[in-house]
Amino acid sequence: MKIKKTVVGSLICLSMIFSVSSCAGDGFDKETFSGGVTDTQLQSPDASEVAFSKLPGTTNVKVTWPVVMGAGGYQFSLYIVDNPDNPVAVVKDSIIDGSSVVCPYLDDTNYKAEIKTLGNEKLNNTDATSATETTWTTLISATSIPDGEDLVAWFANNPVTTGKDTEVAFELEAGGTYTISGDLDFGVNNVQLRGNKLNHAKVNFTGTGGSIITCGGGLALKFIDFDCSVVEGGTFLKFGDVPAEITGIDSYGMVTNPIIFQSCEIRNVKCKLVNINNKKYAVQNLIIRDCIVEAHQVGGDSGDFIDFNKQNSFIKDLEISSSTFYSHTRVNPRFLRYSNGNATKAGWTVCTMTFKNNTFYNISYNGQSFNCNSWTGRNNSIVVSKNLFIDSFSGNFNRRIRMQNTNVAATYDNNCYWYNGALPLDETTNRDDGDKSTSAYGVDPVFTNPANGDFTPSAPEVFSHGSGDPRWLN
Repeated sequence: MKIKKTVVGSLICLSMIFSVSSCAGDGFDKETFSGGVTDTQLQSPDASEVAFSKLPGTTNVKVTWPVVMGAGGYQFSLYIVDNPDNPVAVVKDSIIDGSSVVCPYLDDTNYKAEIKTLGNEKLNNTDATSATETTWTTLISATSIPDGEDLVAWFANNPVTTGKDTEVAFELEAGGTYTISGDLDFGVNNVQLRGNKLNHAKVNFTGTGGSIITCGGGLALKFIDFDCSVVEGGTFLKFGDVPAEITGIDSYGMVTNPIIFQSCEIRNVKCKLVNINNKKYAVQNLIIRDCIVEAHQVGGDSGDFIDFNKQNSFIKDLEISSSTFYSHTRVNPRFLRYSNGNATKAGWTVCTMTFKNNTFYNISYNGQSFNCNSWTGRNNSIVVSKNLFIDSFSGNFNRRIRMQNTNVAATYDNNCYWYNGALPLDETTNRDDGDKSTSAYGVDPVFTNPANGDFTPSAPEVFSHGSGDPRWLN
C-alpha cells in the first residue's frame, strides 16, 4: 500500500501533516479505481457524503469523501468561517492523492471545506468544473435565547433538567443585550451559556444581590460581556448546596465537569469572582481563558477574589491563561484561597496551577496571590509562563503561590515582575522559592491607559519576551 504524506503550512499552526492513503490504500487497484471511466469531465464528490470525524485523544479531524472513479486526485481547502465574509484559510488548494485528509481543529469554530475532483490525463478525464462546498462546526448545538430577555425569568420558564452527564448549550443573539435580575441558578446541570464569538452579547446584572450559581454539574460561560456594576459586595459565580448525586469521598461534591470562563469580559466585580459559599466541593478543573476581569476589590477575608476557603474545598487543576485581571482599588485581599490543597482527600493524587500569558495589574495590591495551609508537603506543581505581574500581590506572587516552600514543583519562563517602581527581588533572587529561570526580568511595561483598561505595553522587553495577555501584544 502506497502512503503519501504532505506537510502543509497554515495560518493556524506552523505546519500540519496529512496522512493520506492512495487509491490502493482505499482498497482499489489501478484498474478498478478507474471504474472504466474515460474521456469524461468528472464531478466533485457529493456534499452530503463528505464526513467529518474527530479522532479520539487528539485535536484532529478526519475529513472523508467518496471515491470519484477516474479521478487523478483532489484539490482540498479548509477555511474557518466564523465570519463568512472573511474566511481564514487553514489549508488552501492542497493536492490530495486519496479520499481522506487529517487536519487540526479548534473548539467553538465554524469550518467550510472545498473539495474539487481533478482529472486524469492517462484516462483522458478532465477536472470537475467546480468544487463541492460543505460546512462543519465544533460548536455544540444550542437553544437560542431571544434578545432582551431577563435570563433569570427565561430559565425559570424554560428550566434545565438534563443533569450533569449531558452538556446542554444556550446561545445569546449576536450583539444582543440581556439582564440577570437575581440569582441565575443552573443547579447540577451541565450548562454552556454562550454568545457569538465575533459579536459578544452583553449581560447586565440588575439585581443588587444576584449571582450565577452552579451545584457542581459543570458550567461554561463563553463569548459574553458581563457587567456587575450594581452588585455590591456580591459574587459573580457561587456554589449552591451539594447535590446527593455528586456527593463522593468524605462528603465532597465531586465536580468532574469543568468550570470554564472563556473569551468573556467580566466588568466591575465588586467583591468576589468565585465563591465556594461555605459548601464542600472538590473541583477538578477551573479554567479562565482569554478573559478580561475588571475588579473593584475590597479588603480583608471577605474580599478574597477566588475563594474556596470553606469546608476543605479546593481546585484540583487551575488554569488562568491569556487573560487580564486588574483592579481600581489598592487593597489586601487574597487573589486565590483554598481551604485544602490535599487532592488525596477527594481520591485524586496532585493539584496543579497553570498561569500562562496573563496581565495582572493592581490585583491584590498589598495582599497575597494565594493561601492554603496544606498546599506544601504535597506533590503539587505550578507552571508560571510569560506573565506580567505589575503592582500586584505585594510583589510576592511566587512566595505565596508556593507557600514559602520549594516542595511545590515550579516551572518558570519569561515572566516580568514590577512592584512600586522596581523589580521585587523576592520574586527572583532573594528567596529560594523565587523564579530562578534565566528569562525572568523586571521592567515597567508602560501601559497605554491602565485606568481605562488599555494594557498595551510600550516597553520593548515585554514584546521580546512575549509576556502578558496576547490581546495587548498584537
